[in-house]
Amino acid sequence: MRYIPDLSRISEAVAESFGVRQVYGEPVERDGVLVVPAARVSSGGGAGGGGGSEPGGDPERREEGAEDRAETETGATGDSAAAAEGGGGGLGFGRHAEPAGAFVVDDQGVRWVPAVDVNRIVLGGQVALVLVAAAVAWAVSRRRRR
Repeated sequence: MRYIPDLSRISEAVAESFGVRQVYGEPVERDGVLVVPAARVSSGGGAGGGGGSEPGGDPERREEGAEDRAETETGATGDSAAAAEGGGGGLGFGRHAEPAGAFVVDDQGVRWVPAVDVNRIVLGGQVALVLVAAAVAWAVSRRRRR
């Protein structure tokens, strides 16, 4: 029995994943200030396929030795149609989202307030420190050679 995916359910799920609701969150109002959160969203997907041979195959196109292989695969002699099958399939989808900031609406107008990623700032500082340490070590070793 073959599995046939429900393509309508898959297409509905994909359509929901690409809407404006994925980027902008629900607005929040407090003390006369409206805040609309926003995110960076990236998505990707892929699909696969497959195939096989029809039972019995085309006897005209059989190569030499195919009967012997069919006997080994089926465990019987004579009917090699039972070994002729195939299949396949596959579908994958992924999404990554991170906060980007928020639109703030108040008496002064609308302004963009970016989100601050403290982890990224700390990582950048660590990378810079390692680069400076490597440059100092290189300079000291070069000076000692002279």
